[in-house]
Amino acid sequence: MAETSAVNRKAWPAPYSTADMGHMIGRMVINLPLAMALLDDDGRMLVRNDAFRVTIGEDDQVGDWVEDIVLPEYQAEMRLAFTRVLETQAPVELRASVPIRPDEKQSILVQPVPAAMGYAAVVSMRDIRDQLLVEAQVAAATRMQAVGLLAGGVAHDFNNILTAVLMLTDQLLSRHPEASPDHGTLIEIHRNGLRAAALVEQLLAFARQQPQRQQLLDIAALVVGLRPLVAQLVGPAIMVAIDAKPLASAVLADPSQIEQIIVNLAVNARDAMDGNGHLVIQVGDVPANAIAAEGHRIIPHVDHVRIDVVDTGTGIPPEIAGKIFEPFFTTKPMGQGTGLGLSTVYGIVKQSGGYVFALPLAVGHGTKFSVYLPASVKPADEAPLPVASLVNDHERLKGLCVLLVEDDDAVRTVFDRALQHRGLLVTACASADPALEWLASDTHFDVLVSDIMMPGVDGVELARRARVLRPGLGTVLVSGYAEMPLHRAADAQGVNFLSKPFSLAEIMDAIAEVVLHKSEN
Repeated sequence: MAETSAVNRKAWPAPYSTADMGHMIGRMVINLPLAMALLDDDGRMLVRNDAFRVTIGEDDQVGDWVEDIVLPEYQAEMRLAFTRVLETQAPVELRASVPIRPDEKQSILVQPVPAAMGYAAVVSMRDIRDQLLVEAQVAAATRMQAVGLLAGGVAHDFNNILTAVLMLTDQLLSRHPEASPDHGTLIEIHRNGLRAAALVEQLLAFARQQPQRQQLLDIAALVVGLRPLVAQLVGPAIMVAIDAKPLASAVLADPSQIEQIIVNLAVNARDAMDGNGHLVIQVGDVPANAIAAEGHRIIPHVDHVRIDVVDTGTGIPPEIAGKIFEPFFTTKPMGQGTGLGLSTVYGIVKQSGGYVFALPLAVGHGTKFSVYLPASVKPADEAPLPVASLVNDHERLKGLCVLLVEDDDAVRTVFDRALQHRGLLVTACASADPALEWLASDTHFDVLVSDIMMPGVDGVELARRARVLRPGLGTVLVSGYAEMPLHRAADAQGVNFLSKPFSLAEIMDAIAEVVLHKSEN
């Protein structure tokens, strides 16, 4: 046994010297793919590997000291981190930008090295560009969501104000015919009220709180039908080409909102081309197995329909590319743009379950906006649905009994007076509770007109209870904006919905539709 032990016993070499250890560590660092540099006690870089030179710069581009790794504004922090590592013998991590990539932050880790290795510390870096990109995308999404919530709240109150303004203007116009000296002023008030209403509608579209009337659409036919309008909007100096071959799929969406997407993108292209150039609108099917080839990883692998709007404008500068879909962002001079065109497109596309991308072409040679909408099975019968005609027989409404429920005092007062002026008998309530008491009484009512967004019992729940108490009672729900769950609940009940702001004629049409025409069918 002793002899065997002697045979197996190896003669170990003498311990490595500090110089040998340092040389070995240096060789290991040189070959690592991670950017690394070895430092002495003073913070001088003694060894730098190839990955370090690619990340930071060649030796003649960067100084010899640890703080030379980063931009001047980060150098004090870098030196402090190195000092702290020597004092505590604990690693320190910081984020800073390096000279050759000043717009991107790097994650820099400073770690102590045992004294026997011949070095004081090691600096290593990993590329965090992908991480920063994700963080920026999350921040942008959070910011846009916050703006959307703000827009919804503002829209509710502002639409109430606009409803009162427009309905009062309608009443005054009925008393001041064209011969009146005040007629032109009232028309201008009405026109500006409608402009304000359009701005609120764009905000609601961005916030994804705009009411939708979804139906199966043939996008190709819709785009072809928009050609005259697009040509008129962009002007005669821009050549418009439509490539809309028949599609295999339909899209479930609100037709007016899809038209708004195309119109807004066309107007944006016109401005980018300064009124002169080529505009191409293309539509096509994108089957599920072709999604990956589109190059957008966030699109789910299901069938889509794509709408491309391509211009020959100046393109989108890289420094503003991440902001173009934000509300109120515009490159136009003060007073020449609201900055809501592309944000409206973004909101409608997202509310429709789709995706939108802005893809720059060659520098200074235009942009392609691509909209992807989920595909639906195309119906066998492609006959267009009939368009409902406006109801103009308001005289037949005189004497009808209306139960009006509106929590905004100003709107309720204007609403009450306007309907009574048209010959209707109105019982007005500030909330659902007194309205339910009226419905439980013997008082006759022909129609319930209620706001949706109210404290306590909302309009949708009020409509449901009203149908239990008064089967067959006509119901019209109105709102400055309706949260999507409430709007879907109203649709499920088959309740007529009218968005604020509206004119007196529009609310009269809605009442006539539920009271007169549904009773005739």
